[in-house]
Amino acid sequence: MTLTITQAGSMTTVQDAGRLGMAHWGMPPSGFMDVPAARMANRLVGNDPDEGLLEVTWSGLGLRTEAACSVAVAGAEFSCTVNGQAVDTNRTIHLQAGDQFRMEHLLVGVRAYVAIGGGLDLPTIGGSVSTLVVAGLGGLAGRALQVGDELPLRQTGLRATRHKPPWLVLKEQTIHVVRAMPGPEVNLFEPAVVSQAFGQPFQLTQDHNRQGFRLQAEPLRYPDQLHLSSSGLVPGSLQVTPDGQGILSMQDGQTTGGYPRMLVVHRDELHKLAQIRPGQDLYFFRSG
Repeated sequence: MTLTITQAGSMTTVQDAGRLGMAHWGMPPSGFMDVPAARMANRLVGNDPDEGLLEVTWSGLGLRTEAACSVAVAGAEFSCTVNGQAVDTNRTIHLQAGDQFRMEHLLVGVRAYVAIGGGLDLPTIGGSVSTLVVAGLGGLAGRALQVGDELPLRQTGLRATRHKPPWLVLKEQTIHVVRAMPGPEVNLFEPAVVSQAFGQPFQLTQDHNRQGFRLQAEPLRYPDQLHLSSSGLVPGSLQVTPDGQGILSMQDGQTTGGYPRMLVVHRDELHKLAQIRPGQDLYFFRSG
């Protein structure tokens, strides 16, 4: 049995927990951008927390099911309907054969996660079904989903109804704070520049995707006559470019880079970055 995509949105991909331990081959981890949200969606339909699901970015998603199944939405808040009738996204949603599920309007955040009870029946690459669009691998044909795509289901049937805890419902905010530690090249910068990086707001620009975020702020003074060899990058690495601005590496980002790494966001804070909108303030709180 399959789900048919009737509305694909601007960027909907299959993601799971990702491909860990392959960076030495140049393979980024990919996987969920917002781990707690993705795991919550899976729990609402009784799946393993790291099961593959759909990551929906900015614009909504439409599905038509061939068989009865249960779905759940977590992360960014959308208004959702089944056959044109509004449904509660704070609980498991049950679909019958032929039902049309639609995510209509984005209300809060950027990325939502849609889990299907029983999971998707897709081949793994490197132990993961995560889509890495820049390499054309994983997910469905290594690309973002398109209208008319059919996703095979591993199981069908309705699951028990579960509810989303109130504290995991995403709230509107315009200021974001994440914990970060000094990066490997932090000592190449003057102490005042380091204090500036950990004290001033940065804004996410329109140039952002699963590979990385370009940030804008009061320029950080770049070290004079600096020449570095390429070195390893992990998601959350903030590289400072010669113009004094920053590039924040994300889940599909390259595994090496040649700019100094001013700071690195703590791994358990990365999910917060997934829901930041352009123009909103981002602060790095020094921790460690």
